[in-house]
Formats: sequence, structure tokens, C-alpha cells
Amino acid sequence: MNPIRLFYYVTPRSTEAKLLTAEKPSALRLLLFYVLPLSLIPCLMMYFRLYHNYPKLFMDNLPGNRLLIISAELLFLQVGVILIMAWITQNLAEMVNVKPGFRDSLLMMSIATTPLWLTSFFYLVPSLSFNVVIHGVAVLISIALVYRGVKYIFGIRERGAVGSLTLAIVCTAGLGFAVILIGSLISWEAIEQLQFTVKKTF
Repeated sequence: MNPIRLFYYVTPRSTEAKLLTAEKPSALRLLLFYVLPLSLIPCLMMYFRLYHNYPKLFMDNLPGNRLLIISAELLFLQVGVILIMAWITQNLAEMVNVKPGFRDSLLMMSIATTPLWLTSFFYLVPSLSFNVVIHGVAVLISIALVYRGVKYIFGIRERGAVGSLTLAIVCTAGLGFAVILIGSLISWEAIEQLQFTVKKTF
């Protein structure tokens, strides 16, 4: 499966997208060969940034084993949220009288999330303001990809329906990413409490 070819489905040349309809990858292939590898990028970048760039600061407060636990949880949260968002998107489409398959919903969500995954490479740049700008641009690109996915992957041509469904998906996706953040914080707190309990016991 060629990852770059997936973006043909949301290109302005709608005729090309129609020609590729029969060659859409299955949901399992998308998950294993696209979603999972790209979901590893934020985990690896976070681990590299924190563990290797700030060893003195994080060696005591965030040793390698706990950092690996947080990275692994972030990976599972990303994959889980993408799958849930694909299912929600599939059901949201019914409000505009369209019933896409789960594969099409997963395809659109995977393509739309790609800019956010790729921004993780910029974690290596030690500038908060720069990363905020990069993430802002990535969000705008993702919204545009959702719009084009609704239009070309779902085959909706009515402008009002495309806009309303795009807005619904974007708002729901925002809640999904909030779940990832909250889940990471809860996990960190649980690890802290577990470590405190173990120290108190011994």
C-alpha cells in the first residue's frame, strides 16, 4: 500500500478519486500499515525529546520505564481514538442521508490526521512558539482534508451538507484529542500514585 496514493482520494481531480474507488485498502490494512506506523511518530519523538535531550531533568522524575509506559499508552490512545472517530463519522454522515462504510470513514480520518502526526517531527525544535504555529497550520490542513474527504470519499456534492458534516466531524475530533490528553494525564497520575504506594510499603 502506497501511503502517498491515499491522498489521491481527496485531490481536486474527483474523476481520479472515482477511478481509485475499487482499489481502496481495507480497514485492516489501513490500520496496520498507515495508522499504526504514523501513530508511533509522536511516541518516538516524545521519548527522544524528553529522555535524550533532558537527561538530568527527567532521570529522577521520569525514568525510562515510566516514559515508555506513557509512550505506549499514547500509542494505544491514538489508535483507539482514530477507530472511534471513524465509527462516529460513519454515524454522523447519516444526518445528511449518506451511509458510508467503516473503511471509507477510517480512510478519511487517517488522511485528515496525517498532518498532526507529522508535526511531531518538529518536537526536535526547541521553540514553543514555533511548534504552536506549526500545530495551528496542521490543524487547518486537517480541517481542509476533512472537507475534501467528505466531498470526495463520501461523495457528497451539496455544499451545505458538506459544510455541516465537516463541522460536526471537526468538533467531535476535537473532543477525541482532548480524550488523548486527559488519558495521558490520568495515566501519569496513576503511575505517580503507584510509585508513592510502593515506596511507602517498603
